[in-house]
Amino acid sequence: MKQNKNSAGYTLIEMIIYVALVGIITLFIYGIILFVYSNNKQTVNLVKINSNAYSVMERIRYEVENSNYIYLPTSSTANYDYKTGVDQLSLATGIGVSSPEDIAFVDIYLENGAVFIKKEESVLPIALTSSGVVVSDLSFFYYKNDSRESVTIDITIEPKNNSNSSINLISTIALRSL
Repeated sequence: MKQNKNSAGYTLIEMIIYVALVGIITLFIYGIILFVYSNNKQTVNLVKINSNAYSVMERIRYEVENSNYIYLPTSSTANYDYKTGVDQLSLATGIGVSSPEDIAFVDIYLENGAVFIKKEESVLPIALTSSGVVVSDLSFFYYKNDSRESVTIDITIEPKNNSNSSINLISTIALRSL
């Protein structure tokens, strides 16, 4: 029997090199996929917390600007030197008041990692944040300059899955009417 040197087969060395190259290329592609997935997850978390933070700030801004005055007996406010227990803001407003009353109270507060707003005593509070985020800090700072009242809101929000991303927003809002 005569053996043909031009036979179409692979040697063991060629197979090992082929398997090694396919493995290296597969690991490279897998690393890229993991990197893209991780960045996408982080971006989704940042969008979620940004959206929640800005919507909470916008709602608080609306309520403060349209209130008659800040109801200090039930508000928990502070200055920047002393920052404990400052997680509730109470406002007196004439908007959405059911008759025979001429004023209603709006409470904005932090409870179990969520920001709530409560407009009337008989109505259940409404969560301003989604269930996918946790508010780790909500502070209100009260200021009065002559006859003008204002409040600074300091809020820190992070995703519920405890990733390393969070956002801190600070805004000062003045009441329109007194």
